[in-house]
Amino acid sequence: MPELPEVETVKNTILPLVKNKTIEKVDIFYDRLIQSNIEVFKKEIIGKTILNVQRYGKYLFFDLTNDLILITHLRMEGKFAYHENNYNPRISSTTLIFYFDDNTKLCFNDTRKFGLMYLTNKTEIHTLPMMLKLGVEANKVEEKDYPDLIKKLKRKKPIKELLLDQSILCGIGNIYADETLFRSKIHPLTKGNELTEDDFINIFKNAKIVLEKAIKLGGSSVHSFSANGIDGKFQNELLCYGKEGETCPNCGTRFHKMFLGGRGTTYCPNCQLDHTLNKAIGITGPIGSGKSTVLNYLKKKKYLILSCDEMVHELYKEEYIRRKMSKLFGFNFDIDNIESKQKARYKMIENKELKLKVENYIYPILEEKLVKIIKENDKVAIEVPLLFKAHYEYMFKKIIILDVEKEKQVSNLESRNEINIESSLKLNADYENKFGGNIYHIKNNSSKEELFKKIDEILKN
Repeated sequence: MPELPEVETVKNTILPLVKNKTIEKVDIFYDRLIQSNIEVFKKEIIGKTILNVQRYGKYLFFDLTNDLILITHLRMEGKFAYHENNYNPRISSTTLIFYFDDNTKLCFNDTRKFGLMYLTNKTEIHTLPMMLKLGVEANKVEEKDYPDLIKKLKRKKPIKELLLDQSILCGIGNIYADETLFRSKIHPLTKGNELTEDDFINIFKNAKIVLEKAIKLGGSSVHSFSANGIDGKFQNELLCYGKEGETCPNCGTRFHKMFLGGRGTTYCPNCQLDHTLNKAIGITGPIGSGKSTVLNYLKKKKYLILSCDEMVHELYKEEYIRRKMSKLFGFNFDIDNIESKQKARYKMIENKELKLKVENYIYPILEEKLVKIIKENDKVAIEVPLLFKAHYEYMFKKIIILDVEKEKQVSNLESRNEINIESSLKLNADYENKFGGNIYHIKNNSSKEELFKKIDEILKN
């Protein structure tokens, strides 16, 4: 659906084409387009001159002589097309044609036939329900509007749904809601009553920035929008919307997509944190650093424990995943066959591009399972060897990183009967490390008792 910037572009495009032109005739090919009395519409519109075209939110207003106003909403796919007199514009999607006294025409084409027109006057327009329910235009919000808007938005509904409510903020649709929330670093599912005053002010400011930039660039042509054949350029500036599976420009995390109220919603789970996940503990570190030891210790403390290595092992047994892996590796892959497993390991060591393809396939599947488990349980600890490379950090309230000296690392691998220590270390060579925030580093070079003491300190903080 065209949003505020697209409708503004339509207005700016057609105004110079139709201004001061008199409507000589009208053909209506779809009666439901006219929401006011259709007979009155046909009679009153003839002989009227278009003085101006204005916009409020997603509505267009044609100011006509005799104080008449034609209200128009493009809805899903409505478009205006202006034609000179030597062109026959009638196409299957044309629902209305205005014929002007200079032999030019303005067509309204609407494939889905959801658009509307309503003929009223300057007095009655202020009493129409469709006008009374419109909120403040999102690109014109001022500081004086903040208190009233915040009061309306402080509700137990996801902020994405609230931003689409035209009775609160007018003009924002799906595209600009996603872009605004991404810039504001707010998860779309966050309830309005969970946001602070600063959060709301951040939303208002970012919405204005996004909308004003989109207006300058003629809107976004990501769907079927065009203004008399002119497409917008803002889609080239989109940071988030429609980029499911691509990487976030801020942190490199894969953009996710969900459906909220029937609307596709794109977001970065790492930049736009879902605070319902803010309870799990993540354990990571290079191979042989003691992650399993910590996991088992947390099990004694009544944590539900998960090992991503074990979960991935089980995923590889799924037939559809096994087939995918066999195709990637170029042989019949069987995770429970030692020879097959070693062959796959060597291929990934030798071919970094292949390893990346395997990871890019399996990480999202594992991620979905982890998020579900965390949301359903209050006390979870998860061992994630490649936590940062997979961009899973958003899932965890605390992340424990185990650092280990090479000598002890090799000793740990030997004690667990690792078949090929050298290949294991090579496969783990791209392990990533991070610092700051909710990340706790532990040097695991001494006894288990010392390790557990450090874990307890972290749990207390």
